[in-house]
Amino acid sequence: MLKKNDLKVIRGGALSQPLPDEKFIDAYATNTRLMGVLVIYIKWQLSGAAAAGKRQRRTLHQYFYVETTEEGIESYWGIYGDEEEELRLAEQTMLGGLGAGRVLLSMNEAVFLVQRYAEMTKGFGKPLPDERDQYDFVLRREAALKPEREEALFRRLCGDISSANQLINYFLMRYYARDFVPVDMLASEAIDHGLLSLVGPATLCRNEIAPPEEPLAQGDAAYVCESVVEEDRGHRIILSEVKVRQKQGRFVVTSLEIVSMFAITPVEAAMKLARPEYVTVYEIAGPVDHVLYELDERYTGALQNLTEGGKLYIVFNEDNRHMNRSVYMLNDDVKDILYVTVEDQLIIGCYSLAGIKRLENRVLASRIAGQLIEIAKFEFKEPILYDYTMSYGGDFIRYVEDIMGFEDGGE
Repeated sequence: MLKKNDLKVIRGGALSQPLPDEKFIDAYATNTRLMGVLVIYIKWQLSGAAAAGKRQRRTLHQYFYVETTEEGIESYWGIYGDEEEELRLAEQTMLGGLGAGRVLLSMNEAVFLVQRYAEMTKGFGKPLPDERDQYDFVLRREAALKPEREEALFRRLCGDISSANQLINYFLMRYYARDFVPVDMLASEAIDHGLLSLVGPATLCRNEIAPPEEPLAQGDAAYVCESVVEEDRGHRIILSEVKVRQKQGRFVVTSLEIVSMFAITPVEAAMKLARPEYVTVYEIAGPVDHVLYELDERYTGALQNLTEGGKLYIVFNEDNRHMNRSVYMLNDDVKDILYVTVEDQLIIGCYSLAGIKRLENRVLASRIAGQLIEIAKFEFKEPILYDYTMSYGGDFIRYVEDIMGFEDGGE
């Protein structure tokens, strides 16, 4: 018969390890890796020492903004507690311009990504963001992924490729940025990384894709591209041929050939990158605070910025479908610009005639329509509204008269 004295307690490793003070709740990352930026979000439940002094704020929301070309983890935002307005502001600031979908992450995947991009930050010779005491425990946790799971995660962060144009725009964007991990993933076989004599990473400002002479079929289809890129030495035009194949339902790059590359002057670059901008100006009659309150309510997801001359709202597209176009432009993700000035003007702008009509109709259907008096309309050959918001120019119509050198401010 077994006696109590015969029993022996064997302590296992799990019992000897104290439970962590941070309990994982959930996490996601944006599926914008091919844009060269992404946001990683993690939510933790705090206890023990981690919760000391936090009172009712025993949750921690972490936002890591990652730039993959030169920075790594560029910025961090930590929020204790679940105050909705503070969380909305954080998401608006961190995710507002990404046109992103969200990829749900396990704790292991989230921690792995933060640690991977922290290593990248150090590799670039840059410091990690401030408030490291809030996220240092993430850097210390054990996290590892098998190669096949790491590749699967990376593909999830890149989103779906639905067309040859989208593939080519993303591929060239990452190639010119010298961001070769996604370059290799988008190719069916190794692409030479040294085809260009660029000084460091370059930004793809414009890309025009000529369709292949033969429709995309089982074999390769050759697309000729004219790209305008910007690097430290200025702007360059790169002519290339990208061959694409549809393989098992996926579009892949099979080869890249650089046909030519040459420098262009700032004036030539401006001509290449020019695009129209349509602007409507309203005078605000009555309290400006009412206008600001309405815009704050309507554009909660917009990037908002207080400047010396007023309050700026930049509204981005909800997704990155503009990457499907045969002509890609760097700022195609901007949908609308609205600016309430200290001169009691509401200025709205879009890059297309259809866009400005849509925005005008939306403004005039709002609760502030009775306060707005339309005083001018403009069509510019190249955008000026954002530059105006960044340099206090007073009355917009006088600003236009000054830079354009004409007396009549409207059309």
